[in-house]
Amino acid sequence: MKGVLHLNLTAWSMEYWKEAERVRERLECLRQSDPPANQEEDLLLQRRMRILYDMYLDCVHTAKYLERRAGKKGAH
Repeated sequence: MKGVLHLNLTAWSMEYWKEAERVRERLECLRQSDPPANQEEDLLLQRRMRILYDMYLDCVHTAKYLERRAGKKGAH
């Protein structure tokens, strides 16, 4: 059973890394997009980018946490 948990944690970690990459790519597209037409659109874009960056960080932190847990479970 411990081996199964280790594999699940590792698989979940990999999924979070993949999702982090997808979010990072989307964020990069927004950064390279044409400048907003007005201040209101700029504020909305900045808000969107902050949300995406927070999502990216959440995915990275979760992936690292799951990796650490998988490492500890695999050591037992």
